Amino acid sequence: MQKVNPSAFGMNNINKTGVLYNSLGMVNNNRIESQYFFGTISFDNDNFSIGLDVYSLRMDNTGLSNTKPNLSYIFKIQLDNEVYFLPSVSLGFGSSRLDTGKLVFEDQLSLVSGYLQTESQDPLYGQIGSSNYMDLGASFIVHSSNYLFGGSIKHLNQPNISYNKEDTDFKLPIRYAVQGGYEFDINPYDRSIMPRYSTIYAFLNASKMGDNFEIFLSQEAQLGSFSMGLNQQFRKTDSFGFTNIGLSVSVAYENFEFGALYNFPFQNPLNTTVYSPSTIEIFLTFDFSPYLRNKRGDYRRISIDNYY
Repeated sequence: MQKVNPSAFGMNNINKTGVLYNSLGMVNNNRIESQYFFGTISFDNDNFSIGLDVYSLRMDNTGLSNTKPNLSYIFKIQLDNEVYFLPSVSLGFGSSRLDTGKLVFEDQLSLVSGYLQTESQDPLYGQIGSSNYMDLGASFIVHSSNYLFGGSIKHLNQPNISYNKEDTDFKLPIRYAVQGGYEFDINPYDRSIMPRYSTIYAFLNASKMGDNFEIFLSQEAQLGSFSMGLNQQFRKTDSFGFTNIGLSVSVAYENFEFGALYNFPFQNPLNTTVYSPSTIEIFLTFDFSPYLRNKRGDYRRISIDNYY
């Protein structure tokens, strides 16, 4: 959740790290591969947490690579016996690079011979290379032991991501998002038909960035150390939209959790130009909170027991 709302780094004073690999299947067998790393540490006596996440993306067919480390500061405020308010601020540094050797410029095309020239004299050839920018964000989360709601704003400074810094049309628009989640016990009487700690967690994230609008929904059944879930994602950009439907599973063992997700490709039968790609994700996390072993099978997504 910290990918959409960095205040999640401070939830329940967690001390955690993890890695994620994502592969996005496009048309013509092209893929976009990305990696994600995060780590968070809580300073309980001073009521704040520090979170770090690094996102990197690579598109081999165009030679595009993008890396963005992000540092977040999350402060904890107790509103009630079981309600906590977590405001945060984030600072990121983005770096984008394009391999011009994998691009084809107009003057490289020979209409007479049909051959492709190896070098280009296009004036843009020397300008396209790398782009570096600073990115600011803010967010908050209010949560108890079974619900949460929050909001996040990214690209507050609307950084210029163009390669020559002269074209102001390439400024990142501000991204607004709201989140909500609810988790409830489905085995309150400890029936033997399912594990003692069995819950259902429902989550919503809705965001808007320029003309792009996105809604993400997930429903996850946590059965002790094993979980399985469904997710649905709807996106609308300009005049078209698409939907993703996916499945996820994860297994926890002591301090480790391993999981995988697959989103099915979908093509709009009424508009064949709208294509929703397939997605494969795998992740591994490690929780080094000192009292984690006291959970004894309680792997709820929303908790406040570690605040005390």
